[in-house]
Amino acid sequence: MRLVPVALGGAAGTLLRLLLTQGHAGPGWDVRMVVVNVLGAFLLGVVSQLRLRPGQRDFLMTGGLGTLTSFSILAVAFVDGTRASTAWLGLLASVVLGLGAALAGILLGRLLTADELGAGA
Repeated sequence: MRLVPVALGGAAGTLLRLLLTQGHAGPGWDVRMVVVNVLGAFLLGVVSQLRLRPGQRDFLMTGGLGTLTSFSILAVAFVDGTRASTAWLGLLASVVLGLGAALAGILLGRLLTADELGAGA
């Protein structure tokens, strides 16, 4: 793993997450985190299918999209006083919608790669 691409991607992903979730005022689950997690799952699905050099993959997947998404906020929602029903809803929404988004992203990535292969033939 190349540290510089991961660090740069991590900075970009963190800033994007901040911009997408700005205004969240403290503890508790926020629906914007579901949106960020689902978006991240979709983009990870797409990128996982693209032909990338290792440094590009490190930048985009490990750094950028790894820091965009968040499991830790899901875990904290279960112990910070968030209503249990809200925490469970956030968890289920992130997992179920995230799985669907990842699959859709993989399919789109395959389509993009197939177009690339067809153009080169």
